[in-house]
Amino acid sequence: MEMVEQKSQLHSQILYTPSLTWARVIDNGTVRVGLAHKVCECLKALSEDDEGIVNCQLKPIGEDVKQMEPFGIVKTKKITFELSSPISGKIKKVNEEVLANPAILNKNSEEVWIVEIEPVNLEEEVQNLLTPNQYAECSENIWYFIRIQL
Repeated sequence: MEMVEQKSQLHSQILYTPSLTWARVIDNGTVRVGLAHKVCECLKALSEDDEGIVNCQLKPIGEDVKQMEPFGIVKTKKITFELSSPISGKIKKVNEEVLANPAILNKNSEEVWIVEIEPVNLEEEVQNLLTPNQYAECSENIWYFIRIQL
C-alpha cells in the first residue's frame, strides 16, 4: 500500500533535490527534470544585468545519470550552476527549446522541463527527494547554497 501511495504522490506533485532541481513522473513512467524557481530567481538577481540564465549545456540523450550527480550546467553572464539529477537512469529526451532559448527557464522554470530520464531505481531513490513543504523550508537558505557554488 505504501508503494502505491508513493507512486501516486510522484504523479501528483513535483519533488525536489537538495541541490534544487525538481522531478515529476509522467504517464509513461519517465521522470521530467527541471530547475527550481527559487534558483532561477537567485541566478537572475546575481547576474550583472538581471538577465538570468543565458546558456544551458546538457549530457546527450542515451547518457546514464546518477542521483545527485551533475547532468548539465546553466550559465548566467556571471556564474555557472550545476544541474544535479534527482534520479538515476538514462536520459531519454532533452528539451531542445531550453537548449535553443535557455531564457525560458527564467520565467516558468517549474513548468519547463529540461530532460526526461528513464529511472532505474525510482522507488528507492524517491526517498532522497524533498516534498514541496520540505523544499519550502530548504529554499529559505538558497542564497547561501548558491553563494557557496560561486
